[in-house]
Amino acid sequence: MRRSIAWAFVFSLGAAVTADAQIVQRNAEYWLPADYNHAFYQTHQLAARSFYAAHYAHFIVYEEGLAGQDGLEARLAAADGAIRDLVAEPPRYEPPIDVIAPDWARIAHRTASAMDWTHHLHAQLYDILSDDRVQDKRAAGEAAIAHYLSRAGAAFSTRGYGHSFMLGGGTWAATFAERFPGVNGILWAYHWHHAAIYEALMEEDPDARSRELDRVLRVFADSVLVNPPTYMPLTAETAPKFGAMFPAAAHIFDNLHMMHDVVNDIMVAASVPERAKGAEIERLLQQMLYQNQEWVVPPEMSHDMMMEHMPEMPMRAMTIPTELPDGSWLPQGHPDAEMMPMMGGMRHDGHGGGS
Repeated sequence: MRRSIAWAFVFSLGAAVTADAQIVQRNAEYWLPADYNHAFYQTHQLAARSFYAAHYAHFIVYEEGLAGQDGLEARLAAADGAIRDLVAEPPRYEPPIDVIAPDWARIAHRTASAMDWTHHLHAQLYDILSDDRVQDKRAAGEAAIAHYLSRAGAAFSTRGYGHSFMLGGGTWAATFAERFPGVNGILWAYHWHHAAIYEALMEEDPDARSRELDRVLRVFADSVLVNPPTYMPLTAETAPKFGAMFPAAAHIFDNLHMMHDVVNDIMVAASVPERAKGAEIERLLQQMLYQNQEWVVPPEMSHDMMMEHMPEMPMRAMTIPTELPDGSWLPQGHPDAEMMPMMGGMRHDGHGGGS
């Protein structure tokens, strides 16, 4: 009898926990072992550290959103200041998700794991492109991507969905960008930054590579952060050479960035109750995973939907920071700035590229 009561307590406790958090086996797997691992950090430490503020920004938004609507504006205003401090003086090492957002990681562990796993792929491709001992960078990169995809339940799709899940995935779509444009601007600027670093690393000459990395960091600080993109940049737009060499990775990273934005929306949307946020995040994750991409039909992106969510997307929104002969820069959005490639990722069929 006592044992029955004890088990009844355990089951009732489990039911209470699963209402708010996922009870999942928390397996982990390391990225592909290779001599080039950590070459990016060792060779270009300032550029490597410049990512850490972005990762902090994403997960602190999730954690503050989970704390509820009361005082959310004030909490995210404080987070905005903390993020900008980290942009100016990034930490030496990236803090893990469980440290930045422990409560959110409990309600959305599968998504946290998928994001972390994809950040590992980010790091490994930066390493490959940084290490001149790697003679065949395409082959090394493809091997790293294949290893990433072997963990199908944590790997994002290799299909290019453009912005379809962000703008058509739910009633919460675009909530974060509309409520918190300052922090959202930082995050979209970092989506540009991630891809621009890739393009700089495509330089074959080490000295040219270092100069280009310095330029990217300067443009990021002086232009892109000051005048952030008015829509989420796609990887192959900002990094066409990288996108041509690794099209699957470009789509993977776009889907990761889209998932980051989806979670921002869900976490701050008053229309999604706190106890339903984890399930809604899981629903979107399942639609964006590699293992499910054969049957997923992305949300339709009609012209009316785009206009509803992105009413201020003029042609100037598709410009890029542009260097002038005197060494100064025109910001993204300036009428005289250069145009970026057309946005193939926003086709109405939801497919911006092949597998």
